Amino acid sequence: PISKIIRHSIKYRSWRKSVFERDNYTCQFCGERGCELHADHIKPFAYFPELRFELSNGRTLCVSCHRGTETFAGRAKIYQNG
Repeated sequence: PISKIIRHSIKYRSWRKSVFERDNYTCQFCGERGCELHADHIKPFAYFPELRFELSNGRTLCVSCHRGTETFAGRAKIYQNG
């Protein structure tokens, strides 16, 4: 799928690295460092393609905090109808 191609692109990896650097490799929810981190899209990747590479639409989260967001994995469907 196209989302997989995008997520493996140089542009996406650059966006991800920029999010981590801006946030000093620190989870923006719990403040944890030195753990596995995710670059989370605040407005979901699937429903806001125009924001996929906007630094302001990203935040650094640890895995645990990311799993707790309302948009993690399939939960992003709340955006489907606007």
